[in-house]
Amino acid sequence: MTIQFVNPLPSYPTWRQIGDCMKDEAKKLDVDLTESGPTGQALDATAMIKQVNQSVANKKDAIITFPSSVGFTQILKQAQDAGIVTGTLYGPGGKEFGADYNIAPDFSVIGESLVNAVSALPGKHVLGLVAAANTGLGKSWMAGVKAAAAKADNVSIAGEVYTGDDAAKALPQVSALLTAHPDVTEIVTHMGTTTPGAVSAIKSHGLKGKTFLLAGGHDNGGSKAVDDGTANLILLQDVCTLGKQLVDGVVNIKRGKPVPEVPVKIKVVGKDQLQALLGQGWV
Repeated sequence: MTIQFVNPLPSYPTWRQIGDCMKDEAKKLDVDLTESGPTGQALDATAMIKQVNQSVANKKDAIITFPSSVGFTQILKQAQDAGIVTGTLYGPGGKEFGADYNIAPDFSVIGESLVNAVSALPGKHVLGLVAAANTGLGKSWMAGVKAAAAKADNVSIAGEVYTGDDAAKALPQVSALLTAHPDVTEIVTHMGTTTPGAVSAIKSHGLKGKTFLLAGGHDNGGSKAVDDGTANLILLQDVCTLGKQLVDGVVNIKRGKPVPEVPVKIKVVGKDQLQALLGQGWV
């Protein structure tokens, strides 16, 4: 059996870890997994779709990818029509989106987890949201956060900005958010690419100790931001298990075996719990 993993950001540490864990699981299952992905530091959906299309032409048995835009639906359906099993990470899931198997967070649960963690801290909290876009996964994530915030007595949302999951856009976008809403107490995001820009924006506005980042993972300085006090909380995921379970899923589908639904494991923690979880492989 052959599997192609089209990795959105092969050089980004979290996605690199997912790819490596997938390869370990594929070897264990005696299947051939190869990986491709854009060469730059920013997510390139067009390049990814071309690589998915090439994998269809190469008649791979299964294709796994991160469907970062609506453009993936058509090419994944074409793969299905060609008899290829399709697996997606963080996608909307379902045949209508071209996914035979999808592993993704429950965005309402993530929103509730983020808001509850902030709400548990003393005082009133004003959130500034940083999403990839007001469509697709970014829109779903924001809906989850907003629904949870509406239930919290001490949490409100001031505004939102979008970066397209491009690290280069994080600083100007977060800076604009803080300029428009200087009362923001927490910057909340679903992307690790936001971290360096958000940290710089908070410091350049002289808000360190007043405005905090809820860091999106260990990579890109997330743990460092917690250590230096720029971030007060961090969202961690068990991404290695996620990658292995996705490989298991597409292999089982190809072999006619049942596949269980698997939730993405997440935790929102402070500095006191961070190192222990990192040691267990959470990022």
